[in-house]
Amino acid sequence: MTGGVPLTGMAHGLARGGGEEGDGAGLLHHLLVDQAIKVALVLVALFVLGVGMALIWKKAGRGGPPRRGGR
Repeated sequence: MTGGVPLTGMAHGLARGGGEEGDGAGLLHHLLVDQAIKVALVLVALFVLGVGMALIWKKAGRGGPPRRGGR
């Protein structure tokens, strides 16, 4: 323990110096893959949000040329 706080998870890996390689390459790879997955999820969510907003905008009648006549 350091300072009364137990080291768990990533903090323990950082304190040990990384993964089995000892130089931190395993931990760095894990962090980079984790970050890439998070970025991909955010990009997919933004794309789905944009498509949904565009569909709602069109359905509400605000997209395209102005309509003439009845409805």
